[in-house]
Amino acid sequence: MEQIKYRFGVRYYSRGGHTKQIAQAIAQELGCEAVPTSERVRGYTDTLFLGGALYGGKIDDSIKGFITRLDRRNVGKIILFGTAAMGDPCKKIRKILEEKGFLAETETFLCKGSFKIIAKGHPNEEDVENARAFARKWMQEPK
Repeated sequence: MEQIKYRFGVRYYSRGGHTKQIAQAIAQELGCEAVPTSERVRGYTDTLFLGGALYGGKIDDSIKGFITRLDRRNVGKIILFGTAAMGDPCKKIRKILEEKGFLAETETFLCKGSFKIIAKGHPNEEDVENARAFARKWMQEPK
């Protein structure tokens, strides 16, 4: 019997590199590449991890544009992750997704991302390992 390969994708937007760092950890665990939201999803992806951060309390237009270009026929489920010194970008990304007719899994991954003196040193190695563990949970069996 032929085993079916489960396809993961990771897309992120990151200005300061914090969300990129978490995206790369997730992608490494899943055996795929972390790609900026400036690139479309090509082909079918069973599970798409989508990440971002808050900038002045808002989600960057790059994520909004990515969601606008996202084709429901190319994505099975969406799992959100993010970094922020304050607030939760996953909630805002979820709202944008829902406005476009997408549903995201309720479980998300969020860690601190430093901004000036707030959450200095984050994401740290513990945050990165927690991101890897979060990705592993989704690898065990498609939910």
